[in-house]
Amino acid sequence: MSRHSHSPKVCAEGAVVASSLPETESHKLWIHCNRCFEQFALKRHVFFLLACQHVSCEKCVKSCLGRTPSDALIYTCPICHKSVRGRQVNNAMPNNLKQMFHPEPWNLALDHIEKFQRTNQKHFDKYKEKKEKELDKLDKDIQLAKSVCQQHFRVQQMLLVERRKLAIRVRQIKLQVVKKREAERFYISQRRRSKEDRPGSTLGSRASPSFRKPVPPPQSMQATIDAANRRQQITSFLQDSNNSFDL
Repeated sequence: MSRHSHSPKVCAEGAVVASSLPETESHKLWIHCNRCFEQFALKRHVFFLLACQHVSCEKCVKSCLGRTPSDALIYTCPICHKSVRGRQVNNAMPNNLKQMFHPEPWNLALDHIEKFQRTNQKHFDKYKEKKEKELDKLDKDIQLAKSVCQQHFRVQQMLLVERRKLAIRVRQIKLQVVKKREAERFYISQRRRSKEDRPGSTLGSRASPSFRKPVPPPQSMQATIDAANRRQQITSFLQDSNNSFDL
């Protein structure tokens, strides 16, 4: 068996789980620092029993030297703030003080020991109830946050679907615009070809000058041409047969 097989389990708020301790250690669960609620069973810190009947860990209690170098240390209680003597909680402490942590105080018939343990037990029970309420609130907050996250996830999925639909619709509209432009260009080209193929059309005459037919000039233009021709005629002598004689 490994040396960690009997190490106590600690729950979320730092309290030792009773089922994780041997039966010989379970009676120590109530021993705790009256200020920070650190448990003695965790064996993480040194504990002190103070003369004011309070229990404190080494983190919370303050100590100073006594009046003489050989005098015991003087502690400042973190609960009642009195300057008191103290003893470390271990097997080496005096028997009358060690009995304060007896696992069966009812067999000692000492009221002050029962009262001491009952007071510490109630104090620790209130702390556990407070932590349980905090845990319940945290559980509710977690469930609420979980439901909100799920709702946001569903909305996000819906938005993604709508985005895909809009993207498809945009592509369809672009294709329709391209097809419409192609149809317009095709229609314009067809109209041009039909005008070019039509007989006597200006576009046709421009497109094929070699096959162009002469167009008779209008009547007014013909009269102008005839008048110009008449103006250009010169009157000449009539020549008869040659009658030779001398002048």
